[in-house]
Parts: sequence; structure tokens; C-alpha cells
Amino acid sequence: MRDLLVVRRCWTNAVVDWVATGRRGAPPQTPRAGYRWSETPRLNADLIAEHTDASLPELVAGLRSGRERALVLIATLDDRELLEPGVFGWAGKWPVARWLSINTTRQFETAARYLRRARRTGGDA
Repeated sequence: MRDLLVVRRCWTNAVVDWVATGRRGAPPQTPRAGYRWSETPRLNADLIAEHTDASLPELVAGLRSGRERALVLIATLDDRELLEPGVFGWAGKWPVARWLSINTTRQFETAARYLRRARRTGGDA
């Protein structure tokens, strides 16, 4: 559960940071400096290791804060920024809405499935 919160918190904040950096006209380092997309399992493991001292309430607060940051950012994006491919060079051929979805809501859907499976099986899924 703890690891799941760490990873979801970090990815939520990362996508908000990428969009904010892109809006300033700078290319963000995706997924993170020193990592390639093919290395996301290593990145996730490193994120978990970086947050070993964080308490559960801190992680929950950070996740809520990231959610709020994402909602505020989305509210400030116009339709073109949100829905048109190519507006943000770092987003490639996809609209930034897809990146926001993949790194926020879809992550929570995956987490919910994981937790339901763990509850059903009585342990780790």
C-alpha cells in the first residue's frame, strides 16, 4: 500500500511539473533526469527507496496535494493546450490530456484493481 502511494504521488506530481515546464517554453526531462522511458520499473523502485522515511499521513497528504495541483493546472489549460497534439513538444504526437490521464486517473484505476485483488486474495496481488 505504501509503495503504491509513493509511486502514484510521484507520477501525479511529475506530469504536473512537465506541463508547467512546457508552458514556460522549456522541455521537461521525462520521465525524470537520468531515466529513460524503458527504465520506469527502476525509476519506480528508486522513488520508493527515496521515500522510505515518509509516514503514511505524509504520503496521503502529498497525494492529495498532487491531485489538487493537477486539478488547478487542468483548469488553467485552454482547449488547445489540453486537446491538440503537438502543443507541447515533449508530449510527442499525443495531446497533453492523454499524458495527464495516464499519469493520474489511469494510475488510480490500476491501483484500485491492485487493492481489490489484494483484498480478495488476502495479501499481495
